[in-house]
Amino acid sequence: MDDAARICARLIRDGFARREELPALGHVELRREVERRLGEVGLSLATSAYSEHVGLRLSDAAVAEPDFDAATNLGLRADALALLAIAWTRLALPKRTVRDTRKTPGQAMLLPEDRTDAARRFAPTLRIGTLAREFRKALGSRSNIQRLVSQLRRLGFLAGRGETVEAGPLLELAVDGERMTAWIRREVLARLLAEPEAPAEAEPPSLEDQLFAVLGRFTEPVPIRRLSDETGKPREQVLRLLKSLERDGRVRRVGERAQTCWEAVR
Repeated sequence: MDDAARICARLIRDGFARREELPALGHVELRREVERRLGEVGLSLATSAYSEHVGLRLSDAAVAEPDFDAATNLGLRADALALLAIAWTRLALPKRTVRDTRKTPGQAMLLPEDRTDAARRFAPTLRIGTLAREFRKALGSRSNIQRLVSQLRRLGFLAGRGETVEAGPLLELAVDGERMTAWIRREVLARLLAEPEAPAEAEPPSLEDQLFAVLGRFTEPVPIRRLSDETGKPREQVLRLLKSLERDGRVRRVGERAQTCWEAVR
C-alpha cells in the first residue's frame, strides 16, 4: 500500500486525524493524489486554517445528489441540527475570531509575541446547564440536550466530558464555516452575537466540580465522610459519583472498607 492509499484508508476509517499524524500531506504531489483518489468515491479532503485536524466530507458532486443529504445520513433531527448551529456560533466562531484578531478574552495585556500562541491555544467551552437555561425552547429539556450532546460527541462534532462541552474535530471540518458566517451575518443572531454578553446568573457548581475542589485542597487522600460534609451531599450520592469518576480514571481510591479515602488523578 502506497502513502496516498494509506492516508485515504486512515481517514476513511477514522473520519479525521491530527495534522501532525499525517505529515506526508505537506507534500503537494502526494496531497493531490490523495484528493484525486478521494474524489473518485465522492469524498473530499476537509481542512481548515482554524483546525489542527484534517478530515473527510462529501464532495460537492455527492452533496448535490438527493440520496446523499449529509444530515439525513447522519441521523440528525431538527433539534440536533439546531444544537450543531448553536455550538458552532459559541465554540467555532469565537475561535476563528480570536485567531484572526489575536485578541484572546481575558489576556489583553499579553506581549505581542505571546498573543499568537495564546490565540492558537484558545478553546472556548460551554456548559450543558447553560444550554438548558438559554435554549430550552429550541432544544427541549435538559435530558434531551444531554442526549443531543452525546450524539454529537459520538459523531465527532463535539468533545468534552460531563457538563463541559468542547468543539470536536468535525465542528470546524465538516461545517462550511464561510456559509455559516454569512448566514449568521444575515440573521438577527448576528446582532445578538455582536453585543457584549450580559453577565449570566452564577450557576451553582456541579457536585463533580465541588468534589475536585475539595480534593484539590488536600495533599492527602480524603475520606468519604469529609467529602460528604464539605459538599453538603449525602454519602450515597457522593460515592456514586466517585465510582463513576474512578471508572473514567479521574480519581482513585486508597485503602479499603472503613479506611477508604479518595484522591484526584493528576
